[in-house]
Amino acid sequence: MNTKNSKYISQVSEYAFIAYFFILTFFPYGADVIKVMCLMTMVGCLAYQMVLEKRIIFEKTALNIPILVFFIYLIIASIFSKNTKYCFETLLHDYVPYFIIFFCMVNTIHSIEQVKRIIKAMLITCGLVCAYGLYGYYAGIAVRDERLIATFKYHSRIAKYISLFLPIAICLFFYYRSIFVRFWLGCLVFVSGYAIVLTMSRASWFANMVAVIYIAFMLKKRYLLIAIIVLSPLLLVLLPSKYSMHAKTITQYDKFFSSNKILGERLMCWKASIAIILDHPLMGIGPGKRNFRDIYETYRKEIREKEKKSLGDTSAKTVKKKKSVKPKKVQKVEGLSHAHNIILHMWVETGIFGLAIFLWMFTIIFYRTIKAIKSIAENRFEKMLLVGVSAGLVSLISHGLTDIFWKTPESLFLWQVIGVLFLIIQLEGNRKRKDILSSHSGNS
Repeated sequence: MNTKNSKYISQVSEYAFIAYFFILTFFPYGADVIKVMCLMTMVGCLAYQMVLEKRIIFEKTALNIPILVFFIYLIIASIFSKNTKYCFETLLHDYVPYFIIFFCMVNTIHSIEQVKRIIKAMLITCGLVCAYGLYGYYAGIAVRDERLIATFKYHSRIAKYISLFLPIAICLFFYYRSIFVRFWLGCLVFVSGYAIVLTMSRASWFANMVAVIYIAFMLKKRYLLIAIIVLSPLLLVLLPSKYSMHAKTITQYDKFFSSNKILGERLMCWKASIAIILDHPLMGIGPGKRNFRDIYETYRKEIREKEKKSLGDTSAKTVKKKKSVKPKKVQKVEGLSHAHNIILHMWVETGIFGLAIFLWMFTIIFYRTIKAIKSIAENRFEKMLLVGVSAGLVSLISHGLTDIFWKTPESLFLWQVIGVLFLIIQLEGNRKRKDILSSHSGNS
């Protein structure tokens, strides 16, 4: 095999990943041709590598079987769905890119130096989009409903994006000793954190707090916990009233199920999702946001009618008085395309078997990650990066309590991060095997 050609192919694949990430960040809903070209480049690099080595290249990872089982199951669920054509379109446009990103990354990237460059590019891109978001917020060009959105259409999406990469920046800040590097990482943490505040996303505020607590425990840095305890009430005092009042609603448990300001339409969404699950428990309604959007409004109306009847005449009169507010609500509801909870969402779309496979995948991700973290010596780059990446996943999954992360573009970023995660685990495993072989050869 030509080592020089193999190295060149790996570099091309690396640049394709970086380009894809950059384009996806700044044009999450456009530039489809460029995105497809990047994906085709990744696949082409893997195919060419196989031609050079004259063998099937398919690295063994703990996710190979779960992904294969999940994809086969999705095909079966799509066949039995009422909208088979749309389900297959969803598999092609959404799920296939997820798995292309993952498998191409673990099979074409071969060194920790490449991982460092990919992570560096991701963090720089994250910093740039946050800086643009701050400028756009105050200039009035990247704001919606007085919330920062940057290049994304919704505040929740940019919040999830930042939540995935902010923990990585925090961990690398602790790793590097260079004042110059720490300065820029500190700037990134500040800009990203400030952007998250301006998104007004309570789920994101809570998720990032959970991520920092996770980092504190994994890196055994107690002062991080002390910082959270001190800074949280301090920020409530220092921030403008609209932010502090918004944050305080997180602790108002008694109002969770009675206040529209806290849960909004989510409570009805959860009720409808449970009703859909009861009617489609095994195979679900099929993957794709259109399936949920079409069926949700029907279930919502039925639940509303039942609630009106149970409330009686007095409540019915109150509802009539508020008729003027209704059209605005319905307009928002019609755009709902998911269950606002990751467990309910996966169950609604893929049934109990799809949910089980989904949970299986993420159980393996965290099991392998924590196992790798424990096996790596302290203060090594690989360990800090694994903690940061897994903290980002913890943050993203925390969003799943009241939102979902299993849709484009969030899931595309997610699978790039999962690819990096398993790439580090794979490279670390290869390094240990080489050390064992060299020690055996030395003894002999």
